[in-house]
This record gives sequence, C-alpha cells and structure tokens, in this order.
Amino acid sequence: MQRTPARRAVPLLLAALLGGALALGSAAPASAHAALVSTDPEDGAVLAEAPAEVSATFSELLDGPSTEIAVTDPSGAVVAVADPSFDGDTFTLPMLYTTAGEYTVAFRVISEDGHRVDGQLAFTVESIPEGLYAPGSEPTALEEAPSSEAPEASDSEAAATTAAAADSDGDDEESNTGATLAAILLGLLVIVVVGVVLVKTLGRKGGHDETDAKTDES
Repeated sequence: MQRTPARRAVPLLLAALLGGALALGSAAPASAHAALVSTDPEDGAVLAEAPAEVSATFSELLDGPSTEIAVTDPSGAVVAVADPSFDGDTFTLPMLYTTAGEYTVAFRVISEDGHRVDGQLAFTVESIPEGLYAPGSEPTALEEAPSSEAPEASDSEAAATTAAAADSDGDDEESNTGATLAAILLGLLVIVVVGVVLVKTLGRKGGHDETDAKTDES
C-alpha cells in the first residue's frame, strides 16, 4: 500500500514544528537580559549605623573588570572607596563615609555574555562607626562634645579673672584710703583755721582791754 503525498507531508510538518520549538526554547535564555535581583542594604533604607560594605546581586554572572561603581555622599561629593570584590553574580563594595546622611552607590555592570545593567542604590545612615570615616572626615574632639555642655575655662582665663578681681579690690581699698586721708587733712585744716581765728580774736580783745585801762588812768 502506497502512502499519499498528504500523508507523507504530515510527519515532515511535525518534525519541522518540533525543531522550531526546540530552537525557540534554546534561544530564549540567550536573549534574556541581565537584571538586578537584590541589594544589601535595600534601596531607600534608613540605617541607625553605617554598614561597612554594600552588595548587589544580579540575574547573570558578572564580568568583574568591566564593572564601574561610584559612591557620593550627602553633599554630592564623590567618596573614594576600595575596589569591589566579585562572587559569581554578586559584587561587594567596601564603604567609607564623610558625614551622616544619604549615600548613593551608582553602578554599571556587564554580565559575562555582554549584557549591561545600569542602576543605583541609595540609603541613609544616622551614625558612622569609628574606622569607617573617609580620610580627612574624622570629627574633632570639639565636634564630638555635646553642644549643651559649655567648654571649661582654661587655667589662663581663670588666672586672668582672679587677677582682675584682685585689681578691682585693690582699687577699692586705695579709693577708701584716699578718702580717709582727705577727710583727716580737711579736719586738720579746719582746726588750724579755727585756731588762727581764735588767736586773732583774743589778740584784738586784749588790745581793747589795754586801751580802756590807759584811758581810765588818765
């Protein structure tokens, strides 16, 4: 029994459809693009303490040498940090900080099959542990002191205050001494004047008495 042309075409059509399906299935993963899967910390997180490092995981293996990363602080200035490390589909970046506030980690990664992913991670830190400050950003002792506490006066300031008080007391004593001396001199002057007046008065009276006596004798 011979097959008709239509019957012979059916197996060929099925084989073609099966081959096409297999080709599409194998091509689908190759055409998929790399994508960001997760970050640590999460984008938009507010952290009580700044983390020593951040990491990002992608849907494909990364080509480490092609990766570009930049960190900016709350003022928008770029913070110099060490190079990231790579573990398959994840990069880990050591962090440094200048001050509390929002930090942005912008990245451009290339997967091993050439797909590029651009993105960024932003998070806010409320405090920075010792050892995580960028060079030149460490707070001074004065900045770390609570603002409610007034700085203690130095020894020189205390000595100057004491000397000023002593000078003031000395001036008061000199003023009192001068006033007392002036009062004594004034009193002596009054006594002298009164004495002179009495002497003159008595002298005049004695002269009048002698004149009267001579008049009576004559």
